[in-house]
Amino acid sequence: MALVSRDDVRELLDSPDPGATLVLVEGRCAVLPEERAEGLVIASRRDLEPELAGVGRSDQELDRLAGRLDGVARDLGA
Repeated sequence: MALVSRDDVRELLDSPDPGATLVLVEGRCAVLPEERAEGLVIASRRDLEPELAGVGRSDQELDRLAGRLDGVARDLGA
């Protein structure tokens, strides 16, 4: 079962907070402001924006990012 979903990535990218951060808290992903990011930090919106420049936000692209971030979360010990 994936830890990070397409919807988690979409929520992070759609957040109005430029410092939005995707974190894993008690086995679930949450998007929190950078200053309130508790738990396992997976990525920030700032981390992902350059990667999406000129690519768009298709479901396929969001799935690709979710898969990569899922790997990051697992590598960090989730």
